[in-house]
Amino acid sequence: MITAGYVYNCFSKIVFDGDTLSLDFRGEEIRARLRWIDSPESQKPGQNSTNPGILKHWEWAQKAKIALMNYVAGKSIITVPIEKDQFDRWVCDCYLDKVSVATNIQILLCKSGMAVTYLPFNRFSYNTREIAVLRGVITETATANRQKRGLWSEPDLILPYEFKKLNLS
Repeated sequence: MITAGYVYNCFSKIVFDGDTLSLDFRGEEIRARLRWIDSPESQKPGQNSTNPGILKHWEWAQKAKIALMNYVAGKSIITVPIEKDQFDRWVCDCYLDKVSVATNIQILLCKSGMAVTYLPFNRFSYNTREIAVLRGVITETATANRQKRGLWSEPDLILPYEFKKLNLS
């Protein structure tokens, strides 16, 4: 049984999009939503559009998914589940091979411009590791934006939080 706050050494099973993946811990599945980030939304079945902004957003969603796949393929993923979200996924901090700011997957995705910050609106008592991750996510997102890396290279890209408000059904 997976427990919040414990550290699990996992392997990737499936990458669903740029911020959600399925992990294997000794035969048990952890459906993980990467904490404090948001990547562009993938095109859902039945969604169609000719709007160039929407098409560009979906293109970046695929790039973000591929970036996450490249980070985790064949690697040990250290996972710290925090809590369950409204979709029954574990909101997690994930690391490549060891727990370090330099190996945090959320920070790496923000640094490469494949994700943006999705900041907490709740109140927690963060530990030192969590504060370092949160600081890294914010700093690397801002740096990627300033340097026009990844999705930030698109001047009119619809950001994930804006995209979620669109009615594309």
